[in-house]
Amino acid sequence: MKIALDVDGVLADLAGMIIRLYEEDTGHRISRDMITEWEFWVKLSMTRQEFIDLITRSWRRWTELQPIEDDVAEDVEQLNKVGDVDILTQRPAETVEYVKQWLKQHGIKYRRFMWVPLKASKTSFIYDVYIDDSPHLAEKLANTRRTVFLYDQNWNRRVKPAPNIRRISSLDEAYQLLTCGDGFEQGSV
Repeated sequence: MKIALDVDGVLADLAGMIIRLYEEDTGHRISRDMITEWEFWVKLSMTRQEFIDLITRSWRRWTELQPIEDDVAEDVEQLNKVGDVDILTQRPAETVEYVKQWLKQHGIKYRRFMWVPLKASKTSFIYDVYIDDSPHLAEKLANTRRTVFLYDQNWNRRVKPAPNIRRISSLDEAYQLLTCGDGFEQGSV
């Protein structure tokens, strides 16, 4: 089984760092509850390029980025026992080395690191299972033969149910579903 594992919003708390940098830059505090859309930066009157620059600045401070889960390395190791785990991450090119350093620092082991340029799509990479927080990826893969474990975040709550999409709240839950399938109800998002 080939498993594609995302980084931002699944392994690393990029949103937390973006919130922090936005406050440092503007003096205005935003809360996670305000991030209800994938393109939330539009609400902040930012351009796409300004947001990409904010992502890059966030990853330059990679040592300050926190994992989403306390036991992230152990959870990824469990996933490695049931399949070949690749990191599949779409991001600005200049952040790739920072991400690799972050993964190493947190002891996250994987088979391959697959970088997807910003103008490309993760859907062109064929995996059996995608563990991701992107509502757009889930929507593109809806009703395909590929399984999407949609990591529950405020910005992906509007994703419509589909037979191959399952909302998860942890990597441990993904592991449980892959090993025993308990509770996997088709179309349950």
